[in-house]
Amino acid sequence: MEEYKLYTFVDITHTSQYRAEPGKEAARWKEQNFNTIVQTLGIRSNIIYYQSPQATEVRGSLVGFDTDEIVRLWRFDFATERELVYEEDGDPIAFLRDDFELVPYIQGLDERLHQTHAVFLTEGKNKNIVFYKKQ
Repeated sequence: MEEYKLYTFVDITHTSQYRAEPGKEAARWKEQNFNTIVQTLGIRSNIIYYQSPQATEVRGSLVGFDTDEIVRLWRFDFATERELVYEEDGDPIAFLRDDFELVPYIQGLDERLHQTHAVFLTEGKNKNIVFYKKQ
């Protein structure tokens, strides 16, 4: 089993709001974003997680974003049942970046950073999700 973590500007709160109900739209949309994360991670392997994503405020540059401002992020820790599943050419997260690039999400929830397009970006100045393999 290998362990990873991701940080994203996108609200991926795990609300357990599985049905569309009047007055609970935002909770449903957050759950849909969480499901998008889990399903995209699961393209290559079943994943295991013990805690839902946690919102935190941290200096963006400390976790791999191109800003020194204090930003609101969601952190999600997960593990895979298979080893080296996201590795390519010695880069342990290469396939995570590839798999998530341009995957759509629902914006306008509890994010504090407005993005022009509601898609995950894994590279460049405007990236909104980063990945790390835990040691």
